[in-house]
Amino acid sequence: MSRFRNSMLRILVLIVIAGVAWADLIWIEDKLALDAVVWAGGHWWRAEQVGLAQNEFSFERAEALAGLTGHLSPVVSLRMSGDVSYLKARDLYVDLRWRRGFGLRAGQCLLPLGMDAMTEPDSQKLGNSFLVGYAKPAGTRDIGVLGSWTLSRLSVSAAVVNGSGANASDNNTRKDLCGRISARPLATLDADLALRAYYGWPDSLWQSAALEARLRRGPLTLQAELQNHRSQYARNNAAYLLAAWDVGMLEPVGRFDLVLPQRMRADWMAVVGLNASPLSDHLKVMLGCSYHRNYQANWSVFGFSLRLQAEL
Repeated sequence: MSRFRNSMLRILVLIVIAGVAWADLIWIEDKLALDAVVWAGGHWWRAEQVGLAQNEFSFERAEALAGLTGHLSPVVSLRMSGDVSYLKARDLYVDLRWRRGFGLRAGQCLLPLGMDAMTEPDSQKLGNSFLVGYAKPAGTRDIGVLGSWTLSRLSVSAAVVNGSGANASDNNTRKDLCGRISARPLATLDADLALRAYYGWPDSLWQSAALEARLRRGPLTLQAELQNHRSQYARNNAAYLLAAWDVGMLEPVGRFDLVLPQRMRADWMAVVGLNASPLSDHLKVMLGCSYHRNYQANWSVFGFSLRLQAEL
């Protein structure tokens, strides 16, 4: 733990130095890119279970991410990023990109686990869906090697990883495998279809397979995923449908999540929100209202949330 913390502190020092000395880095501006995003907000919710109710109003702990990308050559780049609020590394990898769309990434990185999981937090329209939690064990980032091949209308990616998650030592004598194929069937239609799968051996067998689809037409975006998950601890089918209408400064958005566990009752949540950028694209105000119902444990949560997002 101390070794990781020391490494993380070194990364943060590098990021801070880069930010402070940004004006002095003009001469390598084409090779170095700094990014950062901060969230602040609060929520109110009311939970009910078996006739008992509880209310909560709270200002949430501020969150911040910062990253540094270095373009060493047309082929080689590196990426370092961290969760500043929790002192955790996110991306630590070397990226190789060749002509004809071939790529190779080695280190700790985000895995090809679906449209929702692959959307970075600063681009999220709403929080992650339930489905992401069953896509792989121990989070959406891991340590290993990720290969990819990208054409104009086809993308293929595959990874071999420890399976222990980000910032974790390897306790897996065998390695986990995941892969994804994404295609745009029609050149005249902004629509994507994808298939993906994850196969792992942590303490027990972990399998997931999913179908993904996304359609963009004018201001409208529709996105959906359907996933089957199996492990020693749970078996379920999960799905979500997301709809967003982007009209510039305002973006109404909604999503419905459904989890159908085997031999258990359903778990679902409906979320509606309004994302606004009143001053610039670098500042976003995110209002949300959600209702979460779990029939198996017989509880429900109704709530409102407000988040401010500022980014470089």
